[in-house]
Amino acid sequence: MSEYRTTAAAPVLVAAFLDQIFGVDPVTGRVLWEHKQGGAGYSSTALLITPAAIYAATFSSIACLRYPTGELLWQAETATHGRATLLLEGDRLFVAKQGEIECFSLTGQSLWHNRFKGKGMAAVALGVPGNVAQADDKD
Repeated sequence: MSEYRTTAAAPVLVAAFLDQIFGVDPVTGRVLWEHKQGGAGYSSTALLITPAAIYAATFSSIACLRYPTGELLWQAETATHGRATLLLEGDRLFVAKQGEIECFSLTGQSLWHNRFKGKGMAAVALGVPGNVAQADDKD
């Protein structure tokens, strides 16, 4: 009886606890890297992962790390504080918090910020056809 073996390396599992992001070997559970991101320390981190990048939004900032190594590529403060919803569409990263949306370039530059005044302070769902990120206000 032969044993099944994979030939490709398993992808790095990314986990976020409060303001810390970890790369974990999914086979052994060994922590491969760790990134401490600035934040309030009491809100969860929203993750969006592509084959090349990890976007992580904490209570007060957004960071881009190289996938799978965890190398910090850029970090920026967000205009609004709170639990984020992230949407990547083309060359734009949208970060929504507390009824507000901020748009970043993929190099970390804030391009615009929209305060939907009087429209509510709740979590935000974002989407375009075929690409939707649901609101998540559970912490």
